[in-house]
Amino acid sequence: MLLWLLSASRLEAAHPEWRIWLEAKFMAPALSAPVENAQRTVLAGGRWDGTNLVAFTRKEIEASRMQWQTLESETRIAAANDFQKVQVTYKRDQRKVIEYAELQSKEPLVASAILAPELSTTFADSLGEVLLVVVPNRNHAFIFPQLGPDVSRYSALVWNAYRESAYPVSVELFECRNGVLRAVGLFEP
Repeated sequence: MLLWLLSASRLEAAHPEWRIWLEAKFMAPALSAPVENAQRTVLAGGRWDGTNLVAFTRKEIEASRMQWQTLESETRIAAANDFQKVQVTYKRDQRKVIEYAELQSKEPLVASAILAPELSTTFADSLGEVLLVVVPNRNHAFIFPQLGPDVSRYSALVWNAYRESAYPVSVELFECRNGVLRAVGLFEP
């Protein structure tokens, strides 16, 4: 994790374009933080430029002297706003029991929206308090109940979404408990 000093005057300024999102580790964002147990995914720091998530450059990081913790606190509202823009569709089985929720957006904001503080509470009634989350690309995420069917049967669904995107994120499976993500597995092709 990169840590930078942040001046007191910088703390007062809100930056609605700043974002943190799940990103493929191979993208090597200049400002990043690990996700617990993750091997292929990191949290990236950057900004929303109106059409895409753009990672901060080293020059921008040095100029702003930002610190990861400050970026986290300043991006919570942006993640919540991104979450409001996401379309949620529930996939049900033949008995009308929810198998998973699919989050989609035409804008590549799902990778940020998945970090919204209200994610866990939004799906608690329908999928349970502990969620299993995969974000194959910046426009899609799938959320499964922890106590649901074997998620490995959705491997083809996840891999297709990963491969068909200009902005793939990850095929790692994350457990979301009380708003905290932790990698717990990997979808096999």
